[in-house]
Amino acid sequence: MAGLDCVVIGYNEGNFDDYRVMSERAGPGSPEYQVFRKEHLVVDGRPMPWMDAFSTLRNRVTGRHDRYHVGEVFNLAALYLTSFLRRRGLSAEPVSLYSGERDRLADLLAERPTVVAVTTTFYVNILPVVPIVEFVREYSPDSHIVIGGPLVDNLCMNGITDTVQDLFDAMGADSYVRESQGETALARLAATLKEGRDISAVDNVIHCTDGMWQLTRRRPESNDLDDSSIDWSGFSPELIGATAQLRTARSCAFKCSFCDYPSRAGALTTASVETVRKELRAMAELGVRNVVFVDDTFNVPPKRFKEICRMMIEEDLGLRWYSYFRCSNARDEEAFDLAAESGCSGVFLGIESGDTEILANMHKLAQDSQYRVGLERLNERDITTFASIIVGFPGENARTVSNTVDFLNETKPTFWRAQAWWANPRSPVYRNKEALGIEGEGYSWSHATMTSSEAADLTDSMFDRVTGSTWLPLYDFDFWSLPYLSGKGVGVDELTPILQLSEQIMRVRDTGGADGAPQLRSLEQQFEAAVGALDSAPARFRF
Repeated sequence: MAGLDCVVIGYNEGNFDDYRVMSERAGPGSPEYQVFRKEHLVVDGRPMPWMDAFSTLRNRVTGRHDRYHVGEVFNLAALYLTSFLRRRGLSAEPVSLYSGERDRLADLLAERPTVVAVTTTFYVNILPVVPIVEFVREYSPDSHIVIGGPLVDNLCMNGITDTVQDLFDAMGADSYVRESQGETALARLAATLKEGRDISAVDNVIHCTDGMWQLTRRRPESNDLDDSSIDWSGFSPELIGATAQLRTARSCAFKCSFCDYPSRAGALTTASVETVRKELRAMAELGVRNVVFVDDTFNVPPKRFKEICRMMIEEDLGLRWYSYFRCSNARDEEAFDLAAESGCSGVFLGIESGDTEILANMHKLAQDSQYRVGLERLNERDITTFASIIVGFPGENARTVSNTVDFLNETKPTFWRAQAWWANPRSPVYRNKEALGIEGEGYSWSHATMTSSEAADLTDSMFDRVTGSTWLPLYDFDFWSLPYLSGKGVGVDELTPILQLSEQIMRVRDTGGADGAPQLRSLEQQFEAAVGALDSAPARFRF
């Protein structure tokens, strides 16, 4: 690895205990605390995320020291950027999960890479970034650290203000990329530094001059998805594993009023079906068996979706796939038949609400009837479904929440989860904030029909009232853990009763009091026995 130009670091999960303390400080009536209570278990007196509880109990049986974590599915941004850099003549290596791969990262930093790039796809604050920067400074102090991704874009929403100046100082990087794509900026930055030239000529880079952070010329990137597809041959089967992610499109064709992603990412852009074919073949050759399509709406446009399904049927690579899925755009039986025949195992459904008025407020362009038909067709084909629900969007009230409960109990998605609305001030709905009475943002808000604390209470009530579907935790789990665990030999049929036990544990733990202690202990023993009885493959990460 002599002359390594760049190391790309994918994700840092942060510290669960810090998250617990933050949630508790938010207070019992807050959405933060409500979410926390419904996504953790207690093992040996210690609160921990669901997957860590799973790991701890599995290790008691196996005698191993595995750490099961969805981050073992290699971070797509890190793979994509690494491949992008290599295609442009730069040497690069990826790291998926910082907390699980510090030894590997230290080995890469021993090569003194010119650049270390830190992605921020899932971050809402700077806390996960700081320990990565400190680690890199310790092991390779001369490397140029650059941070890019949504976090930087969100911080700079109102320009590089004094507050942003302080946050950039606190993160401690040498430069920041501000661009919704950013891969070209990273490649040019790495090449410029490798050649010893001044980075002020690189577009879309924020760098420090005379003690102030300043942005170079802004020039929107338009990177072709076919030309920049991942060269999977550059990665080993051991690195990739049984489950891998793939992107075939950028942005979203819809403009839901709670989401600002389309405005940041631009118009929907798609890779050709032949590019998707080429990548799937390469992934299968590496031993991948589960493919997670990360496109925001994989089945849009409908004609292209059918073409991709037919291509997968023709290739017959033995792949199972998972994706986001929009029921309103699966317009006929053929779409569902092709999905099933091509290997669809599970879909993430952004249902958001089971109430027609709230769907209209969200500009979802979907009707209750379309969701009902879609779920019926998916269930008929034994495709695992996950319904994601938002509680508290403007216009929400107890009646509309009851309609959503009825919808879930009647349609019976395999899994579900509800969360209080996270009020994004950059989302389209904020253009009407005065008319809707919206005040505040994030998880602290109110509007004409509800407050965030009322949304948290209603989410709790849904947890008890929805009986036709199984709750999924959020922290380091979510729907995307299903393909990961499938790759470990734990399928939905084995996993569902265990998740149902954990749901009962959360319910009794939070409401049973002292009288519920015997029942809680019995449920915990059942959970431990069920987890211990599973036959799961070893995990890559170690405690």
